Amino acid sequence: MSQTKLSLREKKYATLKLKILDTFKEKLKKKSLADIAVKEIAHELEISEMTFFNYFRSKKEVLIYFIELWNLEMQCNIDQATPKESLYIIFEATAIMIEDNPNLFLEIVASLALHGVSKKDISISKAERILHFGSDIKYKVGGFRELLMPLLEKINIKEEKQLLVYMLLHNICFSTPLLMNSEGFGSLKERYFEQIDYILKRTGDE
Repeated sequence: MSQTKLSLREKKYATLKLKILDTFKEKLKKKSLADIAVKEIAHELEISEMTFFNYFRSKKEVLIYFIELWNLEMQCNIDQATPKESLYIIFEATAIMIEDNPNLFLEIVASLALHGVSKKDISISKAERILHFGSDIKYKVGGFRELLMPLLEKINIKEEKQLLVYMLLHNICFSTPLLMNSEGFGSLKERYFEQIDYILKRTGDE
């Protein structure tokens, strides 16, 4: 489905929703979530605060929307890759995202730790998918577990170890970036890959 087949209303709604997200992400490069006021986002986009709340009920919901878009992008990125290649693709993309916007990552970690992620009322419309990804890619609700567990089932890892490996990869994903400012750390991608290599070797992949 091309953009030309979207109605003007669909385009306008999806365009503004994605602009709110982009503005929010830019603000997070310099401020914490608590320090970002809905008023300043609305002012920058020349909309009312009420309009903002017509799209998102809270700043936290914008964060959850980003997470859902991110998961969808990862699903798309690994669609044609082997299960093992997919692990590295996910972690490489995660490293790029974190190094580009560390505050965004920290807010995600804080939100997960304090509240978890409720996607009950979050959805990504066909128009949003087309405008964000350039095509109407298949939409599947999911998260980190839904991304990784199917891959681990297909890699040569014993069934009884799959949950353990998932937990290790989950911890690596969220804890390793907290050490980025340590002396001699190097690149986040390198540190991710080293740990994935080690885990796969220890669990019988090679």
